[in-house]
Amino acid sequence: MGHPFENIPAGKLGSEFAILFLVRGSKIDQEIESLTRLLAQFVDDKSPLKADLMCGLFQTEEGQPFVLPSVKLAKKKIFDDPKWEHDYPPSHLGEKPFQEASIKLLFGDRADAIREKRIASMQTLGASGACHMGASFLRRFYGPYAEGQIDKTVYMPTETWVNHANVFRHHGFETASLPYYSHPTHSVDAKALHDAIDALPPQSIIVLQVCGNNPTGCDLTFSEWETLANTFVARGHFAFLDVSYMGFVTGDAEADCAPIRLFAEKGIPLLVAATYGKSFGLYGERVGHLCITAPSTAVAARMKDQMKLLARAETGAMPRFGALIVSTILTDERLKRVWETDVQEIARQLNDRRAILRRILEELEVAGDWSFITEQKGMFLYTGFTPSQVIYLRETHHVYLQDTGRLSVAYAASTSITSPTLTFS
Repeated sequence: MGHPFENIPAGKLGSEFAILFLVRGSKIDQEIESLTRLLAQFVDDKSPLKADLMCGLFQTEEGQPFVLPSVKLAKKKIFDDPKWEHDYPPSHLGEKPFQEASIKLLFGDRADAIREKRIASMQTLGASGACHMGASFLRRFYGPYAEGQIDKTVYMPTETWVNHANVFRHHGFETASLPYYSHPTHSVDAKALHDAIDALPPQSIIVLQVCGNNPTGCDLTFSEWETLANTFVARGHFAFLDVSYMGFVTGDAEADCAPIRLFAEKGIPLLVAATYGKSFGLYGERVGHLCITAPSTAVAARMKDQMKLLARAETGAMPRFGALIVSTILTDERLKRVWETDVQEIARQLNDRRAILRRILEELEVAGDWSFITEQKGMFLYTGFTPSQVIYLRETHHVYLQDTGRLSVAYAASTSITSPTLTFS
């Protein structure tokens, strides 16, 4: 008798994603390699000129991990508190001060939904956890799906975070892609996106990234968000809003959250899947937050009850330390000002690195219009390189990008940006 797991198949997240979008008409035409495998290949690469431009982490100009000054100050304040302890949190929904401070940052402290207590929320294990719990909640309780009014399909841009489709498929949803990125212009095709959303069945669930789109670095303008919001209202769509890079686009976290506030003010039913891993540099602490708006206080209370049951079944109590750091910063005016300066500095450095890369390519007279490098924003640059070009860079010049052509500006130290391996034509 054989072992019950001896025939388990190999896991290939990338290939599932590629097959998914091939079915829906995407141009993805080969297996997307996992970041883990590429990182291992980079480590084994013996070339002294190798450059890692893959990871979605912010490094210093010298290529070292960066701990925000505000985070250092918050940790000192926590460590100096004689009442600090390691008990379980009082609720499976996480730390209440964290939830309250996060909701104010995302929705604005004067939001009607906050005043009327119409937001149900729970702490999660980073952005992945927020998306997972959000998808699980929708699978169980989203009325139009439960009542069979429309099929269980979730719509998302073709160019989105690779794990979005995986999360929803895990929960039994079908997924379909929406047009988003224009390769000829290296920017968002707002009209194509709007027209596609306008043509969807009423009350469809639509996943959109709020700011610093991963992988493209291309966002809608506020005017385009307003147009889209009006269509959501008219069609009764549900907005699944992913916010992971607040502050990295404009240098102002609250400004980057403007689409959330716009949708909430218009009464659009929505869910926010947020992470503080990026904008606080707390990647390994897994600090996420799931917020869902409700039509009334009573419904919000019932939603919280269901969230508690979901959390108890899936994760139990949430980790406290990362959430405590975030709430300590957001509830202390002095520390919050330091954090706002930290975020501004990160945004400035990201823009500076883009400007350096563009200037070098233009000075070398590399063929093409490179203006899109500085027009895109946030942690990532969508190069538009074909799979064969990405492989060529990796195998010939030892420059490592993700197979989608995404380049991490945040992980690119000055030495890798100015590396002679980037002067190919």
